[in-house]
Amino acid sequence: MTRIIAIIAMACMLALAAPVQGKQAAEPITISVLEAAQMLASQPKEVFLVDVRSRAEYALLGHPPQAYNVPWRLATNDFQIKGGPYQGNKAPFTGYQLSPQPNPDFIGVMKSLFKPGDKLLILSTAGEQGAQAAAALSKAGFTQVFNLEHGFLGQPLLVDKQAELAEKYSSLYMTRGRLNGWLFWGLPVTHKMDPRYIYPPDTKRMQNQK
Repeated sequence: MTRIIAIIAMACMLALAAPVQGKQAAEPITISVLEAAQMLASQPKEVFLVDVRSRAEYALLGHPPQAYNVPWRLATNDFQIKGGPYQGNKAPFTGYQLSPQPNPDFIGVMKSLFKPGDKLLILSTAGEQGAQAAAALSKAGFTQVFNLEHGFLGQPLLVDKQAELAEKYSSLYMTRGRLNGWLFWGLPVTHKMDPRYIYPPDTKRMQNQK
């Protein structure tokens, strides 16, 4: 009997001494823009659309109605030619470049706007930055994060192996549109700048101005 009690006591001690495994972050889910539109229509009070493009893209190219703008990367004043040196890498396009690092306030602003269990639809330019933002949100404790696969503009019409030849020889290069994005499917777009959805640090600065 004494031996049995000793074994039970040892088992309890080992259980208490074992490291507690932390909860694994929920992985973001990739969906199409049409699936996102369905979620917004069927669950309007439970689903939130977050546009993580830069402020300029949000304002000038338009955005879905009621989409919150919380930039994943910020626009800079650094102009560069495509392929030129930029922050240790090559500039991906000709124009004013985006910050090489994510917006340091991104997670903090998202936590101020949304609860960990809210359903968040993440919209970026073409899906890549949305995937990065969605992964960061999941890591930060948000449990229902969905990345819109082809983003606002969609995927390029040209396949990769044709793009180089088209750029060199075709007068229609970069004018042939994009596929499967928010614009491609004719989903609603507005240019109205509603203060309720503007990047919160910007509206806060506006209120503080005298």
